[in-house]
Amino acid sequence: MTHLAPKLKQKARHIGAIPENYQLIIEDLDRERAFFVWQDPEHPDNDIAVELDCEGRFISLTKEYAPVAENELPEGELQQIALQFVERHYPSAAASFVFQEKKVTEQAVRYTYAQMALDLPLPQTGFFVDIAKDGEVLRFRYHGGADSVSIPKQLADRQQVISEYLDQVDFELTVEHIRRELYESGDDQPHLIYETRLPFISYPADSSAICEKTTPVDDEEEEETLPLPVLSEADRDVDLHELIGFSPSFRKIREADLGDSIGTVWREGSDPDQEDFGIESYFKIRNHNTLKIKKDKKKGKLKGLFSFIEAEGSPVWTEEACRKRALQFLYLLYPDARQYFRMHPLEKDEEEQNTAAFQFDLTYEGVPLRLGFANIIINRINGLVVGFFAPEIEPETLKDLNPSPAITREEAKDIFASVFDVELEWEEDDHYTLVYRPVYPVFIDAHDGKAYKRNMV
Repeated sequence: MTHLAPKLKQKARHIGAIPENYQLIIEDLDRERAFFVWQDPEHPDNDIAVELDCEGRFISLTKEYAPVAENELPEGELQQIALQFVERHYPSAAASFVFQEKKVTEQAVRYTYAQMALDLPLPQTGFFVDIAKDGEVLRFRYHGGADSVSIPKQLADRQQVISEYLDQVDFELTVEHIRRELYESGDDQPHLIYETRLPFISYPADSSAICEKTTPVDDEEEEETLPLPVLSEADRDVDLHELIGFSPSFRKIREADLGDSIGTVWREGSDPDQEDFGIESYFKIRNHNTLKIKKDKKKGKLKGLFSFIEAEGSPVWTEEACRKRALQFLYLLYPDARQYFRMHPLEKDEEEQNTAAFQFDLTYEGVPLRLGFANIIINRINGLVVGFFAPEIEPETLKDLNPSPAITREEAKDIFASVFDVELEWEEDDHYTLVYRPVYPVFIDAHDGKAYKRNMV
């Protein structure tokens, strides 16, 4: 397919309306598709990606930049422009698929169309278009239609499906950070909750189908965590930059706003030469000898890091020495770590591995936190911290949380049952299957009984 590269690239450039000053940074071709990315050299965060199939048919477009909508157009005109764009590349596509939804954001509007069967949309069919409010098409992806769909002869009884769910649902007491962007009525605060555990992810709508449990059964005993050892003042007297190998010679090469945090990328040494325009080469250049750091916007606290800086030599740091280094790093970031974290016991590791990974679980008054763990990776060649992933919940936010539930599991189950429902939906996995998909609260607040559902995306 490489002999078609110039022709495909020219077509992609035309489709993406690539400005003359943009530079090609990725040209990746295989037997199934061709993928091209151009970048604004003066504004590296602005890029345009175009994907074609092996026959040159347009698959997707992505324009990464912040549009300035000085002249916002009416939504009706935006939809008309979006459909004109689709018709230009796929005549009759708008008539072949059914309009599903319109999602409006601060910068753009997304229009989604899909193929229907039994008046229900088939996933991964049709297309979507994102259009800026000034009329610029920002994103497009064409999925096409389904060749065949198997229609059930008889549907399973809906009430019986609901009963099977409710008979086998279980709840686990834990602490969860209820984030606004993920859950309805979320407040970005930790809550003591009952997490629902369903016996099935979905239930076949065909009455002749057999429903198998999808929740894994764990016969093994849970690994017992250990309290953190006490570190001496001398062992706790460490410097963050020394632990992660950061020096004044590092250059900041990128910075990104990640919502509630800021991500920065630092490089040691000079930039590598670009070998080709393939995706592998692109990421090699972006990551070569870099240290990626993420910090909280408000407090500047370290939330994560990952090092791509290569270390020369053989792994000489023992597992015990690496664990001590991980503990030093944890105590540096969380001085009261022993009050909140418990440690997984060391596992026998292969000597040839160059890193040792450690997990520290957050617990509060004996209650585990659902996503409350810190992962720390130590390089066994030089003893540096080369990976860190902070817990989603900050330990100090737990101090005012009452660890004793006010409602029982049975009461939580009654609340859950009062709002639980199932909906018919097509599921795609090599072929289309009609299923009952549960609609339910993921969490029940263990203090006030409030039910939290996921936000619709």
